[in-house]
Amino acid sequence: MKIAYAMINCNRRDGSARAVNEVAERLARKHEVHLYARKAEDLDLSKIAWHRIPGVNWAEVIDFGSYYMEVNRRVRPGQFEIVHSIGCNTQRGNVVTIQNIQPAKKIILDRLGREEKVSPARRLTRWLYLNATCAAEKRLYQQRAGKKAPMFLPVSRGVAAELTKHYDIGAAQVKIVPNAADTERFKPMGEADRMSWRKINKVPTDRLMAIFAGGEWARKGLDFAVQAMGQLKDVPLTLFVAGDDADRTRFMNMAREAGAADNIIFGGFRKDMPQALAAADLFLFPSWYEAFSLATIEAAACGLPVVASRINGTEDFITPGETGDFVKHHASDVAAVLRRLCAQPQHLKVMGENARRRVEENYTWDRIAQMTEEAYQAYLNSSN
Repeated sequence: MKIAYAMINCNRRDGSARAVNEVAERLARKHEVHLYARKAEDLDLSKIAWHRIPGVNWAEVIDFGSYYMEVNRRVRPGQFEIVHSIGCNTQRGNVVTIQNIQPAKKIILDRLGREEKVSPARRLTRWLYLNATCAAEKRLYQQRAGKKAPMFLPVSRGVAAELTKHYDIGAAQVKIVPNAADTERFKPMGEADRMSWRKINKVPTDRLMAIFAGGEWARKGLDFAVQAMGQLKDVPLTLFVAGDDADRTRFMNMAREAGAADNIIFGGFRKDMPQALAAADLFLFPSWYEAFSLATIEAAACGLPVVASRINGTEDFITPGETGDFVKHHASDVAAVLRRLCAQPQHLKVMGENARRRVEENYTWDRIAQMTEEAYQAYLNSSN
């Protein structure tokens, strides 16, 4: 097959971009693979033809708009058998990986945005970006008479439901292809290495460690985690926050006001995420909206039980009491679940082992590449 991937920036830091890198590298061993991207980092280009798309990478809406227009101009109809667009990056896409549905995400961001302390310029550019991507999604996802529908590859059951809720996709094929983890990089560590990492990063070695990962802290529910820690002062638990956010000061103040500052470590952006995750005892993620968080799968690959809100992706992965547990969007509920789990440290280890096993069985990049290749064949063999 002759395959083109459309993704603005490809790297192994951003979730959706990482998926392109992992799948494209594997399929390039068998097929002719082209990549239309502004940047291609941490990617083996020995078998991939990279077509660099120039443009302005700030603000987000200009970055998207300039890329979108140029890739639509460069990729011509009939040039490739498969044009795999990550979201609505190109109108030429005939296979589309869907990491999120912008109108569904916009509802959450609009609500949370009232509390965020960000600049008016940031609010404006975010609003423009969300509206531009919503319009681009509608042009690509909505069925059109006389045109073969794309095949949609949502990353979770929840995203598949959002797709059909917000768009009339007609007879388009839908196949769930989840995210995955690199099980060689993200894996459990031995006890000595875990304690060594904790000492270096000033995490008490005589306490349990919960880890939260990511940016966009308001959307990912860090406030619930911080406030819950204020109710757990008698529990030997430290929360390590890996990542950063423009509203960092507000969350640090929140920790002080909750009386939890001594038990929360704001660890900043990490280049050692596999080690940071493996050093913890559980992954805490009370997010409002995700498609299927890569951090969730990577934490599970490191042998951590996943304690998360019931959202897209976690609904597919978590079996309560077996691979983790669910929490509600309320600090008291988060605190109650953490208190119960921290009283069962041995069970935390068992759930972590189960979570790792589930990743090995269902969420490896080799498996995802195979599922993607099968989806391409199904699309080419279909008449709809």
